[in-house]
Amino acid sequence: MSHSRLQVLVCTVASRIGAIDTSGYPEVDGVEYLVCCQNFDNSEISTAVAALKARSDIRVKVFADRGLSVNRNHAFEIAEAPYVHVADDDISFCREGLQRVIADFDADSDLDIITTRSDMPEPRVFPPDGHDLAIPYRCYHTISFEISIRRRALDTYAIRFSPLAGIGAPFLICGEEELFMHHMLEAGMKGRFADTVLSVHRGLTTSAHSGAKPGALRAKGAVMRIVRGSAAAIVRYPAEAFRSQAPTFRALLWLLQGFVYSVRHRHQL
Repeated sequence: MSHSRLQVLVCTVASRIGAIDTSGYPEVDGVEYLVCCQNFDNSEISTAVAALKARSDIRVKVFADRGLSVNRNHAFEIAEAPYVHVADDDISFCREGLQRVIADFDADSDLDIITTRSDMPEPRVFPPDGHDLAIPYRCYHTISFEISIRRRALDTYAIRFSPLAGIGAPFLICGEEELFMHHMLEAGMKGRFADTVLSVHRGLTTSAHSGAKPGALRAKGAVMRIVRGSAAAIVRYPAEAFRSQAPTFRALLWLLQGFVYSVRHRHQL
């Protein structure tokens, strides 16, 4: 059983596990890295797993299914620490940020969610330190690897990532973290922004490098309907389609397809 205070939940797949760079995983008192690897084609990964397990603060679990959101939910189920941080396999972590999350959770027993900064090439907008996440902050949208959660709250409020959104999902290739955050806050979980850099991500996110793809625009359409409501989403779609890098009418079609999909699968999203 883990005796850590914070587990960093690193989700990966067999084809990528060997490329995980643990030099970006600082050894921090109270922090453990839980690597969940999906190996749906029975690839040989024993060497990569052994290399990771050479570190006493890294654990590895392997699953034979697919889908990033499915994998994140695996990680939630097996996590044992009181606090967890959502992560990807191409992230480096900052000692001070990890320590800040533990300290903030320890200091406020009512706090369920902490979001932090990520050092990354995409321009971002962040609220001031201590901002209440229940209050929308203009142009601020958190990314999955900026989210830390009190583990017991996930079960108390029965919150998980939707398997129908995210990499490997059948129709919506992103948007899972927006839905996840929306459902946590809608359920009444208490969240706060901590103005500290916890993660470093040198590449582009899915929404940045694949934002014009049908699956990404369908995801945007679905998320907008769920988060903003049907009427507000419909009104906003033409502007979103015009701003998209995809052809305007195709973008509008894909946004509307996301709207319809989110209605049909409203209980799973």
